[in-house]
Amino acid sequence: MLTELNEPHSDPDGKPQLFKRPAVAPWYSGSAGSAVVAVGGAGLLGALLMAISTQGFEAYGITLFVFSPLVCGLAASVLYNLNRPAKQQRFFRPALAVVVTLALLCTMGLLIMGGIEGLICVLMAFPVGLVMAILGAIFGQGIAVALGGSTRRPVPVLAALVLVYPALQSYESQNTPPPPPHEVVTRRIIQAPPAQVWAVLIQPVHYPRRVGLLFRAGVAYPTQTALRVVAGGRRELRVAYSGSAVAHLPVTSWVPGRELQFEVPVTPEPMKELSPYPRIHAPHLHGYFQVNSGTFRLHPLPGGRTLLEARTVYQHSIGPRDYWQLWSDYLLDDMHARVLTTIQRAAEYE
Repeated sequence: MLTELNEPHSDPDGKPQLFKRPAVAPWYSGSAGSAVVAVGGAGLLGALLMAISTQGFEAYGITLFVFSPLVCGLAASVLYNLNRPAKQQRFFRPALAVVVTLALLCTMGLLIMGGIEGLICVLMAFPVGLVMAILGAIFGQGIAVALGGSTRRPVPVLAALVLVYPALQSYESQNTPPPPPHEVVTRRIIQAPPAQVWAVLIQPVHYPRRVGLLFRAGVAYPTQTALRVVAGGRRELRVAYSGSAVAHLPVTSWVPGRELQFEVPVTPEPMKELSPYPRIHAPHLHGYFQVNSGTFRLHPLPGGRTLLEARTVYQHSIGPRDYWQLWSDYLLDDMHARVLTTIQRAAEYE
């Protein structure tokens, strides 16, 4: 036995050796090391791709919110499994879901620390980003399993997706059609006749500052409205917003007791981002969310009651449009509810 252990071996050059030195695995080949490399590498790649979209193209669409997190998830899958033996390959390891989530959080953290984005928008984008990142990881695992368990097979696919990313973003930026108008309507039944509700509506109104979490975090909301007559006999609605912004909105329809409509020539900055820096360069804060008009309509109901409607027509150039409209509709409906509740209380009790 001892003779066999000490029997000389030959190296590739033919020189005898007493024993063969065991191969030492790199530090990152273990589960913990692979996870650290995957989180850091995929997180950095995701932040780089997102910075290309937001800072290079000033674009907020499918490429940014769908394609870049998908590539981030694929990268996390490739790096996490890069040195894993084929016999350990499974279609989707539960630990990989944790790694992908941490990689996306790393991406978001880098965007915040780099002054590219703020906390509010990052949190709003995280759900759709996480879904796409997990799909990207599943895609990477599927390629590896389908090709015999080789962990390096998805690497060329990842490299190709990264290289094509700027061209894809450029194509989307140049071929995205103008966003269609979208309307949000909120209704409230008031136990008062239309004349009484109208009298409250055209008076200065102060709205309570008790608002939801997103508004406290920085989303702008109205704090006061006042109707006034300006030069030439024209009417305008003066709206004061949280954060000291003030808008002067020309009245375009005036039907006493029935309808008050105004247009919004310039939409105030929709939010103040939470960031470690006083100001950040986030292009989506300027011109990507545009309110076109607002309307109050009063409908008489039996029993001396009034159905009061608040309508807002807006457009936004952020995609996927269906996803972001969920957020926009929720926030606008919440603002409507605050305004209608304040008018209702004044009309019914004051």
